[in-house]
Amino acid sequence: MELYRIFYTFRTKELNFLTITGMDMVQHKLFSVLVYSPDDSIDLEHPLSPDIPSSLKSLLFEQKYQIDTGYYDLASWETNVIH
Repeated sequence: MELYRIFYTFRTKELNFLTITGMDMVQHKLFSVLVYSPDDSIDLEHPLSPDIPSSLKSLLFEQKYQIDTGYYDLASWETNVIH
């Protein structure tokens, strides 16, 4: 049984952070972690990244390529203002 499942991520590019949202499959609780992500590459060892459970950290390292390339990104569209 998987311990954690990643649902989606969204980026705050101006601040170099990525929010990862998912679920703790054992306790049936949602989680959301804000990790440092300069240049669209998560850095889980950076002091600005939170202290997270080792099993979740392992999953994030396993899924690093998919996370960095946008596999879990929420779709977003730029707003067009018509003048």
